[in-house]
Amino acid sequence: MTCTEQSLYYRQWTIPRPHHMDSSNRPAKWRTDNFHPRRLLLSGPPQVGKTGAYLQFLGILSRLLIRLMEVDIYDEQDINFSGQLERVQYQPTCASWPVTDTLRGMPFDYTVHDPKYEDISTVYCPDYYPNTDGNHRRQEDVYLRRRTAKIKLSKYAAYNTYHHCEQCHQYTGFNPGYQMNESTLHAFTFSHLLLGEEIQLYFIIPKSKQHHFSFSQPGGQLESMRLPLTSDWNPDCIKSPIFTPTTGRHEHGLFNLYHAMDGAAHLHILVIKEYEMAVYKKYWPNHIMLVLPTVFNGAGIGAAHFLIKELSYNNLELERSRRVEGGGPQADVWPFIILSDDSCVMWNAVDLDSHSTSGPVERSVSLKQVLQHMEACPDLTQFGLCGIRKWSSHSPGQGQGSGGGARHREPFSRGHLHDFLLLNVDLTQDIQYNQNRFACDDVDFTLRVHSAGLLICRFNNFSVMKKQISIGGYHTFIIKNKMTDVPTSIQPSQYICAPDSKHPFLATPAQLLLEKYLQHTSLFPLSTCNYTHPILSVDCYLNLGPEVHTHTHTHNTYVIVSMSDQSLGHLSFFPSLPPSLLPSFLPSFPPSILSSLSLSLQVTVCFVSSRPHSINICTTGLLFSGLLLCFWDSFVTPGFLKNFHFLKGAILCVVCADRSSLRQTVVRLELEDEWRFRLSDEFQTANAKEDRPLFFLTGKHI
Repeated sequence: MTCTEQSLYYRQWTIPRPHHMDSSNRPAKWRTDNFHPRRLLLSGPPQVGKTGAYLQFLGILSRLLIRLMEVDIYDEQDINFSGQLERVQYQPTCASWPVTDTLRGMPFDYTVHDPKYEDISTVYCPDYYPNTDGNHRRQEDVYLRRRTAKIKLSKYAAYNTYHHCEQCHQYTGFNPGYQMNESTLHAFTFSHLLLGEEIQLYFIIPKSKQHHFSFSQPGGQLESMRLPLTSDWNPDCIKSPIFTPTTGRHEHGLFNLYHAMDGAAHLHILVIKEYEMAVYKKYWPNHIMLVLPTVFNGAGIGAAHFLIKELSYNNLELERSRRVEGGGPQADVWPFIILSDDSCVMWNAVDLDSHSTSGPVERSVSLKQVLQHMEACPDLTQFGLCGIRKWSSHSPGQGQGSGGGARHREPFSRGHLHDFLLLNVDLTQDIQYNQNRFACDDVDFTLRVHSAGLLICRFNNFSVMKKQISIGGYHTFIIKNKMTDVPTSIQPSQYICAPDSKHPFLATPAQLLLEKYLQHTSLFPLSTCNYTHPILSVDCYLNLGPEVHTHTHTHNTYVIVSMSDQSLGHLSFFPSLPPSLLPSFLPSFPPSILSSLSLSLQVTVCFVSSRPHSINICTTGLLFSGLLLCFWDSFVTPGFLKNFHFLKGAILCVVCADRSSLRQTVVRLELEDEWRFRLSDEFQTANAKEDRPLFFLTGKHI
């Protein structure tokens, strides 16, 4: 008799005695067998070692379960804190909600502090003083993964598809006790002036979730997504729809919010690409999905954010009309949505009642508690954008700035928000995400929301933990040759070419090639490590570096050594610049030393908006080292550009969709009056004509 046959025999023909733990075991209604699915039968002759065997098995199982209950969480300290820290306390640390007048009086922090953006261009802020004594990353650190910490999952964690428990079987749609939910596909069409055409999206809606939507008739045309009123309040309900853009993470994305919501009713929508529809539906059969149009299959995160926001605003207008037809108030419809990253795993709150000697203590809380607290803010409808901190093991109350001094904790602050946003689609209706963007679209959007005069608030008493997921995500785009369609090593210099030249084309979106080229190439040499003379970027933030490059032996490389520490770890490089542009005190280093070093090219971008009545940084007396015109608004005129002053030799870069637009822009903005252009300074992204390349022109200030 085999082990399997023996097990089946005992289970069928034996009954546990009254004192045995299986005596009360009864099969579930949906099971046809009569044994527990997670109880094992160990049989063997007397004195063969059964007790030792199962004790060893329990030890292995215990260690395995402990490992399964731990996840790698990003644990990084905020970056880019000034050595001169403001000591003013605007609001009491125990404040539950922000006061709008007090918040408006706080300065907006233009500097990006999220560690994941360590290698992007610094956003210019007059009150920020770069710390030259900080820890510069060594070349070998570039390829190491970001710092993480192993954290045990709390009872309020979000899970991926590998999590299976009795409580959330029905939530995920895998309960074998009932037939799998059938889903229906519904089209949702709206028009948008920016795209000049109608946009058609598709909702995949399980039958169990159809109560979240309004239909012309049962099973008929989808009309709108139901929204509550601002005045509504239900302790067991979340008012804001949650949108999670995702790609390539059908197994590893943290979409199971059953435990995180602690039983609260909520509307969660996965935003997916059309070619991934089948696989996401397979792994998450009980989730609502928003399928992007086919044309966006190769698009970046900017397209997902753009369509989510525009869909939500159109839905808000439809819900207002539906309420008016029903005799209700029009303006009282809830205007907020949640934009959440697919790697948010746990949430924490600062315990204001704790009296620890090391400062405030954070405790794990449910996502339900975080959202209900934010939604209960008395003046929430006056805010355009809200968010929370990213978690770090450093004390939330006394974090260390780059200058070594302790930073006091403000319960609320104004600055950049990432990963978990509460967005007011009504107030921000005239501010769109850039649908072409692949990187830093949240930095760009936040700057434009602030310049429009809208309030941005970060709830610092809450934090979100992000799980390290190495698979999928919007950052995983492969640059391939169009002819071979096989990933190969392609240098950034090959991302662009001269128009009408014989250059190998790439099977990569033009916007991605442009962003990567600007990120990896020193297009603005006067801006390198020159914080007081930033690049002027109009209506758009783009990452122009820095990138860490391995040094190649040239005789035109100069080094600045930090005056406080002459170690090789504190070196800034100016590659291939003419000596006339460099200070006279620069020392030269022999090639034997330079060959072992890396280049860290720091570039600073000053963002300004051309829209009337915009809130911009005061640029009086500021000399810019470059001008970037990319995705600018129609308000940019020759008179507007004459308000700014540039260094002699500053670089201009104008980006357009075609060559004729480049020439028209140069003429319309009267750029030839102050900038010198050459025929050889016109470039395009390495795309074939049918792939709609982007064109850009560079010039030098006279």
